[in-house]
Amino acid sequence: MRPLLVTCLLAASAFGQTGNIGLFTSSDDVGAPPIKGSAEFDAKTGQYKITGSGADIWGKADQFHYLWKEMSGDFAVTATAKFLTDGIGHRKAVIMLRKTLDTDSPFIHLAMHGDGTPAVQFRTTKGDITNTVDFPVEGPGVWKLKLVRKGTSIGVSIAKDGGPMRELGHTLNLLRSPVMVGLGVASHSVEASNTVLFSDVTIEQLPTPAPK
Repeated sequence: MRPLLVTCLLAASAFGQTGNIGLFTSSDDVGAPPIKGSAEFDAKTGQYKITGSGADIWGKADQFHYLWKEMSGDFAVTATAKFLTDGIGHRKAVIMLRKTLDTDSPFIHLAMHGDGTPAVQFRTTKGDITNTVDFPVEGPGVWKLKLVRKGTSIGVSIAKDGGPMRELGHTLNLLRSPVMVGLGVASHSVEASNTVLFSDVTIEQLPTPAPK
């Protein structure tokens, strides 16, 4: 697969849930979807069950549920996503970097759609449209997602049904620290919810490279 190169210029709010939500600090609906979302953390299994509704993470404004923490510097995030509900093919499970909880905030994410289409999507500036680089449809399954930020580079990788990880490509971005790092779920519908089980979730702070 040809490497991906996307240059992004990535430059707050909602009622949130705090408490025992594992590696994360807050759980919020973005964009006030009519059906409220939620996030549950099972400390015994380390799994997160996130339910979200909303029109989409798309266009000039987003509606979805977001489980997140604030981070700076370089880091790697991995999660295995399993869709627990049927629904529209473009419902999403994502690893996202986002600047604020505003509906039109700059963001970049690695998304897996319910029909098995991986995509890198981003909004470069506040209020701008969302851009996308879609990859071939691979069909429904259980997906391991990985997003790695190193300086101005973000690498994304996926694996299906326990197979080996493979890199989709890299993006260049200027989403400056701190950023909101987390897991998101959207149903692509204001009339239904989408529930995703995230397991094997890891967040690793990477060392800052020494100055050249």
